[in-house]
Amino acid sequence: MNEIWFCYTMLFILMCLFSASMSLSAYFVSHRTTYLGIIAFFIAFCLETSLIFLDEYSYLKPDTLAEIVTFPFLHPWIKLAFSTLFIMSVWWVVLEYVERRTWLRIAVPCGACVLVQAAVVVAVQDSRLSQWIFYGVRDLCVASALGYGFWTYRRGADETLRQHLLRMRKPFIAFAVLIALVFAEDSLMMYYLAPQITDLSFTYHLSERNMCENVAVIFCAVLAIRSAADTLSIRFLEPPTGATTKVQQRAHTQLARYADRHALTPRERDVLALLLEGKDNQNIASALTLSLGTVKAHVHNIYRKANVSSRQQLLQSFWKED
Repeated sequence: MNEIWFCYTMLFILMCLFSASMSLSAYFVSHRTTYLGIIAFFIAFCLETSLIFLDEYSYLKPDTLAEIVTFPFLHPWIKLAFSTLFIMSVWWVVLEYVERRTWLRIAVPCGACVLVQAAVVVAVQDSRLSQWIFYGVRDLCVASALGYGFWTYRRGADETLRQHLLRMRKPFIAFAVLIALVFAEDSLMMYYLAPQITDLSFTYHLSERNMCENVAVIFCAVLAIRSAADTLSIRFLEPPTGATTKVQQRAHTQLARYADRHALTPRERDVLALLLEGKDNQNIASALTLSLGTVKAHVHNIYRKANVSSRQQLLQSFWKED
């Protein structure tokens, strides 16, 4: 059984590292700051899982098996540091998606969560109760981030942003359900199932993990890898050769938001759409039945509003936004 847990833990750590590496590559290509939060998310879980791995294979020894304490709260201050990184990464990503990211909006909820967790570490002596409250507070902080995102969608977002957020509704709902299951599993395992399991080694392995949380991380890894792969598949330094379906879909979903963000006129938006397809000014003029001079004027206005000076910079500016 220990061999199975060993393989599982190693695969989980490798998955976190791969997801973080893909996100880092996507960040270097696109400079989307959302990827910084995603990187921090997987690094936090990788470090936390590595600490669990270290504890298991130094603590679970044949000569100490009879002395195993289930649900030990080992290295609480180190886990607090990893937990802080984790909740900050979740708030970072959510605020990036709803276009509300400020350090104050991150610091207030995360700071409150960390203070409560620190108080639990200091004041609660029962290791099982301490873990339950510690991770319960973390789950609540994550849920509050999702709640803020939903509130922004319902109350504070313009129509373009609402359409952008609507595309994320299924992953959002799935992640919210998984977070609820994480809390439910902790409660059920700690206070109902664990006392009925006679295999102390097996109970110890479960006490150091939350399987619903692992599923949530795997779910996020799939989303992150797909997003990073899509980002890396599009060339940012020059127009894609040929308007592929993937490029057209990506451009269509981002065009309205980019145009609104930079106050482009409807005609400038039409010109930008053709620029994204790699058309030169003459072909744009023919496609829109405009004079070449008019197209040049529109292109100049787009450059000015987007604060760029060349087509290459414009494409980089467009594709790095999410």
